[in-house]
Amino acid sequence: MILTPQDFTVMEEAMRGVGVSGAARDREGHREAVGKAVIRLYTAGVTDPAKLAEAAGIMAATRLLDRWR
Repeated sequence: MILTPQDFTVMEEAMRGVGVSGAARDREGHREAVGKAVIRLYTAGVTDPAKLAEAAGIMAATRLLDRWR
């Protein structure tokens, strides 16, 4: 899949929607987990920024991402 600048804009908006910021969350790996979830969900077809943010936040919080490895 080739991603366009518009794709990255949507993913960035979703990351902001999850509220991924601050040094504490970055240390805990939260930012990385959310980022992985956003990419997986987006490439699977979830392209609405609000839905993408909600689903990625849930995935990161429940650590479902670790089960997909």
